[in-house]
Amino acid sequence: MQSRIKELSAKDSAELRNKQQWLLLKNPNYFGIQDKESPLNAQFKPELELLSNTFYEELTCISYKPDAQRLSAIITVKQGAGYSGGPCTPGSKEYVRFYVSYDNGVSWEDEGVVSFDIHDFGNSEDLCYEVFKTFAPRKRSCCDKQPVLPLVRGILSWNQLPPPAAPFWPPIWGNVLEARIQAAPRTGFICLLDDILGNIGVQLDGKQFDLVDQALPPLEYAPALKENYTLAEIAKVYGKEVEPSRKGYSFVSNAFFTKAAVTAQEYELLKKYELDISSIVGALQEQKFNTTYEEVRCVGLNRDFDTLNAAIHIKRSAGYSGNLCSKGSQEYLAYYMDFGGGWVYMGTSSVTVHDIPLPDGGLWYNAPLKVTLDPYQKAWCQTGRAKVKVILSWNWVPPIDPNWVAPWGDWEECQVEIKPLPDGVNPGQLKPFIELLGGMPVDLISGITGEANGLHTLGFTAVESPFGGNTTLRGRFFNQNTHSFRYRIRVIAPSTAEHSVMTQVKLKTDTFGTISPLITLTPDVNGWMPYLANPATNTFIVDDLFGSFTPTERGIHYIRIEFEDITLGGVFYNSQWVKFSADIPAPQVDITITSGGGDCGDFPPGSTISGTYQMTDNDSHSLNIYVTPAAAGTTIQIDGQPTASLAYGSALFPLPNGGKSGTWTLQTTAATQPCGYNIWIHGRDRTIVGSSQYGYHAYMPKGFCLG
Repeated sequence: MQSRIKELSAKDSAELRNKQQWLLLKNPNYFGIQDKESPLNAQFKPELELLSNTFYEELTCISYKPDAQRLSAIITVKQGAGYSGGPCTPGSKEYVRFYVSYDNGVSWEDEGVVSFDIHDFGNSEDLCYEVFKTFAPRKRSCCDKQPVLPLVRGILSWNQLPPPAAPFWPPIWGNVLEARIQAAPRTGFICLLDDILGNIGVQLDGKQFDLVDQALPPLEYAPALKENYTLAEIAKVYGKEVEPSRKGYSFVSNAFFTKAAVTAQEYELLKKYELDISSIVGALQEQKFNTTYEEVRCVGLNRDFDTLNAAIHIKRSAGYSGNLCSKGSQEYLAYYMDFGGGWVYMGTSSVTVHDIPLPDGGLWYNAPLKVTLDPYQKAWCQTGRAKVKVILSWNWVPPIDPNWVAPWGDWEECQVEIKPLPDGVNPGQLKPFIELLGGMPVDLISGITGEANGLHTLGFTAVESPFGGNTTLRGRFFNQNTHSFRYRIRVIAPSTAEHSVMTQVKLKTDTFGTISPLITLTPDVNGWMPYLANPATNTFIVDDLFGSFTPTERGIHYIRIEFEDITLGGVFYNSQWVKFSADIPAPQVDITITSGGGDCGDFPPGSTISGTYQMTDNDSHSLNIYVTPAAAGTTIQIDGQPTASLAYGSALFPLPNGGKSGTWTLQTTAATQPCGYNIWIHGRDRTIVGSSQYGYHAYMPKGFCLG
């Protein structure tokens, strides 16, 4: 399949990509994408065997940061054209859908999709992009139990959304990649109980219990991490499994890198445990990367969040200074960028690693770093580029030197795209800008209707969608200087003039990769709150969160962010106004049994049970009618017609905006199990609810008996 596309010219292959949507509309199996067992194969024959082609783009690394619950993928874009247009066009999208397996790939759980825009840039070098999503593993264990090491699968697909719940779906352009990650150890009551019971000795010969008297820890219990191995423990636990230059590295490196001398006492201690200082120092002096234990494999820029990230491959089970109940050791990543004038140090981040029984393929970690790229961003439609270098160093903070060779680690480089400034923001201009409202990019919200259309950041697709519930505002304050600022959220509702949003804001800050505890900002009487981001200290707001607004009435709203320069006083900077439509009520649904004894009536098996239904909503999406418990052999018709069949009923989609009413029938059979049943109606609208869910839902059941 790969060789077939390489036989095509660049022009022909780009034309094939641009026609992909039309080709699939005419023949959904044009590229041989359907499973061999699919009934579509009998009707639609492949015209071009082209699957999982990585000529244009490739998913190269998947990794995870356990404490931040950050699941990351890095994609390499390999060509200068073939992406449906330049920077001033909509271009196309690269999608990555994640799946997670806790049973070595026997079953998979869909964890959602992320994406980024891509364009024709005419570049001759590869460009490296990072995307991420928050992922909290469903399974975890206490630190002294078997670690949970899920298998993650990523499916990269160009300009075609990977379908949900389809972990074996093959992309046309893109690829599938898997990696093992580590779930953070469990804390809380379960580990508390386990810890307490572990201190109770019970002898089965009838002797008295031995109960250790101890103060009860709080319910939000996290066991105190043990100190890392001493030199004696390192020598005993690691034995010959770990070489002397690794075992003695942490002990000697402080003296070596600070130009201090090893004391006679330290020398004797090393000698006692058969650790030859000459061989350790010799390894440090080699100025040669050692990737036996860890290696940095990919580096990329998250263009939408201005975050650098790299994937670290952990290759050994031991040599990381302790297990999950200890403090472990650090893998440091020092990031540099070259914007055309030489390497600029951007900062250093880290991730904690431990001695863990290693699965096949090792474990994959990452350590992202938020950076300030405002000075290097060009005007709208003018994309920028830079080269990135990341230096990996185990258990020693790298010095600020782009050519430093870490004794344990290595470095990786790639070119990245720097996103242009938004339309309406000029280079060097101090300008707040709302980029996401309710999780939707603001350029996907109609300036006429205030409704959203397109891919939400959590992976679902909005269609003429209003907003409801807790609606978040995320964005940037471009070219913020070293002054102090305060800010407030201003809103205009259908029945009120411009006023401040007085809701508390809960956020976290990120300083060189160190995430703060949850911070609560309380507006003053005029709505002002301190703005905690500070480029001078490399402090950012996690996820670029400004705050949120919960509409209380239906209709068109306007919202913006206002900043005041506290240092100068009375100098204000305002974001753009974002127009959006708000929806308050959930759908109204009703279902009634009109045949036989009506609601709660008795019917013999084989009966045709009928009734009426109604769903009312100004932004209707769909309705479903189904029976619980599942009644084998039954069929449901809506308005006398077969409808879209679901595993548990029948559905109507799409619905008129105002909703729909009509009739339904449930056909039972003589073999239908006598039982008490409920006939349900489930209605859903198109509202983006709480910035995270597609549609308000409403349910109503009516009961009947079959017997």
